[in-house]
Amino acid sequence: MKYRQWKKNYKKRYGVNPPPEIDKRKRRKQAARALNALAYADLIKAAEKATDTITNVIAEFMRALGRGCDTAGTVFRNTADAIKPLDIKGRIFSWEVRSYGTDLYAVYEINALGGADELRALTHSKSAAEKIAELLENDQIEHFKATCPERVVKRDDGIDALIYAGIAANTGEAL
Repeated sequence: MKYRQWKKNYKKRYGVNPPPEIDKRKRRKQAARALNALAYADLIKAAEKATDTITNVIAEFMRALGRGCDTAGTVFRNTADAIKPLDIKGRIFSWEVRSYGTDLYAVYEINALGGADELRALTHSKSAAEKIAELLENDQIEHFKATCPERVVKRDDGIDALIYAGIAANTGEAL
C-alpha cells in the first residue's frame, strides 16, 4: 500500500500522475521493456545490415575515386600526346570508333596495308568505345616499347607543321 498511497498523495498535491523521473516503479518497468526489446532484436542481422551498408558506401566511394583518377589519367595522357605524341614506325594497325546501328558504338581495327577493317568491340557507350580504342592503342605502344623500342618515336607535329610550311613557302607549292 505504500506505493499506492504515495501515488495518490502526489496526484492530490500536484494534480497529475508522478513522472517517470521520480517514479521508481515506472523506471523499473521501462528498463524491463527495453531489455525485452533488446532480447527480441536480432543483433546479428542488424550487424550484417550495417556491415553491408558500410561496404556499399566504401565501394561506391572507390568507384567514384577510380572514375576520377581514370578521367585525370586520360586528361594527362591526352595532354602529353598533344604536346609530344608517341608513334610507331611502320605501324600497321590503328583503331577507330564508329556508330554501329542506332544505339551502339563499335571499335574497328584499321589495317594500313589495305585489308578490311575488323570489328573488335561493341558497346552502348561512346566514351567506353573510345576508352577501348585508347587501351588497344596504348597496349600496342607498350608492346612495341618492350619488344622493339627503336620503333617507338615521339612525333613533333608542331615542328613538322613548321617544316612543311617552310618548304611550301620556299617552293611555292602546297604539300
